[in-house]
Amino acid sequence: MNEVEFLRDHAIFKTREFAFLCGSSTSSASRKLTRLEALGVLVKISRGIWCQPAHRDFSPNQATGLLLGNERGYVSFLSALHAHGVISQIPASVQIATTGHGRVVSSPVGRYEFFRIKPEMMQSGFAMSETQPPYLLASGEKALLDTLYIGTRKGKRFGRLPEVDVSVLDLKKLASLFTDQKYADRIASTITKRFSGMGIAEAIVCQNQEPAP
Repeated sequence: MNEVEFLRDHAIFKTREFAFLCGSSTSSASRKLTRLEALGVLVKISRGIWCQPAHRDFSPNQATGLLLGNERGYVSFLSALHAHGVISQIPASVQIATTGHGRVVSSPVGRYEFFRIKPEMMQSGFAMSETQPPYLLASGEKALLDTLYIGTRKGKRFGRLPEVDVSVLDLKKLASLFTDQKYADRIASTITKRFSGMGIAEAIVCQNQEPAP
């Protein structure tokens, strides 16, 4: 594959991928990419990660998997809530659940916020996007639970939310995920109170009740 073909097919990529597919050394590839950056063709998101903001397939969310590296994680919180139409407000950053350390990565194409959650909370509730490269995106129900969970932690982030359109949510799925997360009693109680403020606490409880014999 030559460089023109590679750039045609890749909206976002790593230096090593460019070097491997174009048949050059990593150092040579890095110099070429730096020259393209100087010409305004490419933007460096982070060390070794490049993108073409003008590419038809580019989305800042696509950087998620590359920025996570060996960590487990997925796009969640307000970013996923907006993507699914649960909230209309566009978040100021791409918000990511991770098993690694919480942090912020600022780049020319956007700001990335990483929030640490427990590995056992990463068993379900997300799916792979259809983009290239793909990234994991939480469902609306999982994103809401993740958001409310972080709201119980130190600092009380997400203590207030934009208006939530609960009609978009599958309350049966939300109730099932809520049970599967196995939150500590204090955290479960706090999240249930937030559900009350949204007018869905009773529905969640009913969904979780055992059917009558």
